[in-house]
Amino acid sequence: KAVQTFFYKQRAALKPWAINAIPVLDGVAKLYASRVGQEGGGGQVVNKLEIDRTAYNPVTRQPVLYGSSIKGSIRTALLNKANNGARANERQGLHEFQGRLLKYRNPERGKLQLELDPFRLVSLSDAAWHSEANLPTSQVFLAVNRKKEPVKDQQGQMRQAMGENLYQILECVPACYARSFIGQLTLQQVGTSDHPSLPSADLRYSAEAIAHACNSFYLPIFTAERKLMLERDYIHAIQHKAITDILRLNQDKIKNGKAFLLRVGRHSGADSITVSGARNGNIKIMKGKGQQPEYADTPKTLWLAAQHKDQRTDLLPFGWLLVEIESDTATTTDWPELAQLCASQQDKALAWAKKQAEQKASLEEKRQVAEQRREREDQERRQQAALIAQAEQERHEKEQAEQQRQKQEQLLRATMSVEQQQIDDLRRQLDQKRQQKQREQIGGILYGDLKKLIEQTAAWCKEDKIALQQLGKDILVFINAKDNKKAKELLRGLD
Repeated sequence: KAVQTFFYKQRAALKPWAINAIPVLDGVAKLYASRVGQEGGGGQVVNKLEIDRTAYNPVTRQPVLYGSSIKGSIRTALLNKANNGARANERQGLHEFQGRLLKYRNPERGKLQLELDPFRLVSLSDAAWHSEANLPTSQVFLAVNRKKEPVKDQQGQMRQAMGENLYQILECVPACYARSFIGQLTLQQVGTSDHPSLPSADLRYSAEAIAHACNSFYLPIFTAERKLMLERDYIHAIQHKAITDILRLNQDKIKNGKAFLLRVGRHSGADSITVSGARNGNIKIMKGKGQQPEYADTPKTLWLAAQHKDQRTDLLPFGWLLVEIESDTATTTDWPELAQLCASQQDKALAWAKKQAEQKASLEEKRQVAEQRREREDQERRQQAALIAQAEQERHEKEQAEQQRQKQEQLLRATMSVEQQQIDDLRRQLDQKRQQKQREQIGGILYGDLKKLIEQTAAWCKEDKIALQQLGKDILVFINAKDNKKAKELLRGLD
């Protein structure tokens, strides 16, 4: 909670450092704002605010369609063609089912021969982002669950069905982007040889065969889903018309096997990932908590992209792609009609891009100002630290010097006689008063100690007397008594 709250409250300050900017719909932003940093309650996970990212290139930070996902969708369509509507039960064994249809299961040996799988001759690269640079590459939507059939109470009134309060927060590639991805399909050509390590000759696909199989499988699902969404008022008429117009523009390519429909990614729906003959009674329908699931011929709900969790119209389905096929030796031609049609659906994206461009300069200026301030503060802290370190070093050096001086004094005193130590004690007393700037008169302690010590010098040697006499002169100067007759007479007693 604390982490969520921190980033939410600091979002304005953090924006100048953001590398990737993604538009978030108002409904998603309001939902986040109403629940960020809160606890869940009542058995509902109200604090699940993670935004699931779409697949993206970590270098460019742009969306990517993984080749494995595209290949899996194509495989489903070709399995459906090979099955030809025959009843099947995928729950009895997926490899058993696929191996029989694609002829890589050896019925005599009862095992799989994966080298005979026709898809080993099909390679698909990841499809990289290839759309206009000024448009956002993704948007944050809510994925909401909606019933295919209306739910009514006993009085015949419409009511919200169980599960329709479910939602997820997803980063998605926006709808109606013209030629937004580009990838490479490679088909190995091995001729018509019947070599035992090669897939069956009738399962060595051409690009046109792949396109026709995908259209045969996905186009009826797409048509039925649009019809249902239009009847339930889930999709706006303008959006429905735009999709219809895009298909109309591609009608000739679809007929000639130069374009095909495909569905990939999350919330593609059980119909789109299950061959037609395997759907009968095999689509798993999850019930409420603690209830056993049931199996039906088709899903009873749709996952749709929404701006807010209670939205009932202007919804869009997930995962539909229109794929164009072009030879790698051909020059890609412009298609202004398609570009114009898709651009007519990008008003909000263009407005966001324009606003983002205007904010970018301001955010960059704020970032630079903040960086300069931080550099100045860092420099001041470094200078302060350097001064502290220097002062600490000087203090340490003084302590070492003082310790060395004291050690030398101790060694020196160890060699002194008792008389010399007494003279040294008196000298230390004088030095201390000088350092502390303590002034004294002739009647003070310092002069009194000098007088007492002189009175004890009768048996001293001449050198010690001379040393005490010199110290006495210094003391008289310090106490401003060098001209005092009594004091001068005292010192002459040391001659």
